[in-house]
Amino acid sequence: MSNEELVRRAKAGDQDALALLWEQNQGLLHTLFHNLVIKTRDRMTSAGVTWEDVEQCFFLAIAFAVEHYDPERGVLFASFLKYSVKTVYFDLIGFRSKRAINEPLTQSSSLDEVMPDGESTRGDLIPAPPDEDIDKAIYTEQLRNELERCLSTLEPQQANAIRCRYFKQLTLAETGKKLGCNAEYVRTLENKGMRKLRAPQNIRKLRPYQVLTESAYHGTGLTAWKYAGSVQERTVLKLECKGLL
Repeated sequence: MSNEELVRRAKAGDQDALALLWEQNQGLLHTLFHNLVIKTRDRMTSAGVTWEDVEQCFFLAIAFAVEHYDPERGVLFASFLKYSVKTVYFDLIGFRSKRAINEPLTQSSSLDEVMPDGESTRGDLIPAPPDEDIDKAIYTEQLRNELERCLSTLEPQQANAIRCRYFKQLTLAETGKKLGCNAEYVRTLENKGMRKLRAPQNIRKLRPYQVLTESAYHGTGLTAWKYAGSVQERTVLKLECKGLL
């Protein structure tokens, strides 16, 4: 079946005709696109386009040609296809307008470009990202400083009890020995101090550091696990929904 007849059927909504037209012109498409690649290889490379990307445009070129081709003008479809191929290809490499030509991506240099010293590449000159441990240390230090500012609003004994219990991970008895009181009094100091830490002004200071909520330790029984998964799984899903993972 001729290209022109297939185009008529494709324009009438025959998807099989469009697919057959694409298969029937694979050789011509390969030649037309390959000739353009040879002429614009540097441009294509700078735009980060590979031959595999070009091959993906074969069908787009056919679809574009079918949409704009008019059989009544007497021009062969194969001839009109050249215009379609150029249009699709130049769009792909950003070469169709002044704005596209000036796109940062098409003007960028490859990270594999060898530098004048003949040994290093451009990618070697890019500073390595901060070490994860360094980021964590900075975050921890900032959080600790903010916590200390909140603790300064408590009575000294309450603040010291919380420092011993949460910063130093001491037991009630160990904390009582350090503060010179019994374990029950330590519990009282801790509870009163924690209530004051939940004051609105302190919550506002600590909210930027809040990752998990109180729901992290809810529903940890066997029934909850059976029907909703582990608390770790539910916590991860919640963090993903909030965009924190």
